Amino acid sequence: MTLGERIVHYRKRQGLSQEQLSQRLGVSRQSVSKWERDESLPEADKLPLLAKTLGVSLDALLSGEEEAPPQPAGPMPAKGGAVGKLAWLFRRWGWVGGLVLAAYGAFAFGLGLLARFLMGPMFPPLELLRQAGGPVRAAALGFQIITVAVLVVGGLAVVGGIIAAAVLYRRRPGGKK
Repeated sequence: MTLGERIVHYRKRQGLSQEQLSQRLGVSRQSVSKWERDESLPEADKLPLLAKTLGVSLDALLSGEEEAPPQPAGPMPAKGGAVGKLAWLFRRWGWVGGLVLAAYGAFAFGLGLLARFLMGPMFPPLELLRQAGGPVRAAALGFQIITVAVLVVGGLAVVGGIIAAAVLYRRRPGGKK
């Protein structure tokens, strides 16, 4: 579609005559007619006002590519049962779940660090543990394994929660894609 064809299309969509459009832009009706027949082009300083008058962006006027308006989330579905309602909630507010996951991960990571620093001195150094046997060694190794696991799981939950929140926030209805 040429620029002239787009001007005609958007003008008619707004319900404007050539005369009305020319008055709003401060040009002659003949100028508008020439633009629409692609015999001449609007002056560069008239383009922003032309786009605004036609109710489109300057990009849409010049390139013909209109942006789709963001789709609202709409009301919670009345039908569809629990699955439909959960899907709606997840689409709309799932990103908050990502933040909650990150917060739980930070809490778990903090508990793991706290346990290591507060309870770690209760166990003998690793050199003595290697020589020792029995219940002391089993308790110390169990403690080491548990705290490392809590730290790893907490760290993964923080990273995963932040990534999930960012992705879901962009994909929510009305969000940036």
